Amino acid sequence: MKGLSAQRFLVGAAAVLLSSSALAVSSYPMGWYLGANAGSTDVSNVSYPGNTSTSGAGLSGNLGYKFMPYFATEFGYSYYANSVIKNDQGTKAGTVKNYSYDIAGKGIWPIMDTGFELFGKLGAARVSASTSINSQSAANTLGLSQMSKSATGLYFGGGASYYMTPEFALNVAWMRAAGNNQTGDLDLLTGGLEFIFG
Repeated sequence: MKGLSAQRFLVGAAAVLLSSSALAVSSYPMGWYLGANAGSTDVSNVSYPGNTSTSGAGLSGNLGYKFMPYFATEFGYSYYANSVIKNDQGTKAGTVKNYSYDIAGKGIWPIMDTGFELFGKLGAARVSASTSINSQSAANTLGLSQMSKSATGLYFGGGASYYMTPEFALNVAWMRAAGNNQTGDLDLLTGGLEFIFG
């Protein structure tokens, strides 16, 4: 008899948890949203001549649509810190502007009754690296020339959001736009804001 009571208790508790989870998930907003983020960037898996700085500050923005509490799609743009190329004497020879466009699916895990969500993104990015010359003489010593390179690769990463109101969230994320050995892989670690407007 005690076993039967325990079984009933467990079944009842599971039903309460599932129903409260469903209510909590249904309260998360859905629809169109805009995001704006800022943070630190780095370019890796690319080789430039001379002495190169590949990290600094960057920005990203995205427009997405949240179809359900667990899934959204996004279009995004990211601007990364310029890579600065110097010769052995410390003269700036060139500057590489790095940016990417992306389209991604966003898997979401709402954490019940907390306002927090964990998320992961997977999609494709178009990565661009545009080199301009600052000092022709310094560039000549390095064999550096003005050029633009682009590549298409994976876009992926993850992070967490906290909803301060049903429409307004803070988030932190790490994302990578993968290019090739001429553009490099572009990493972005950010904090940002997201606003759902229906």
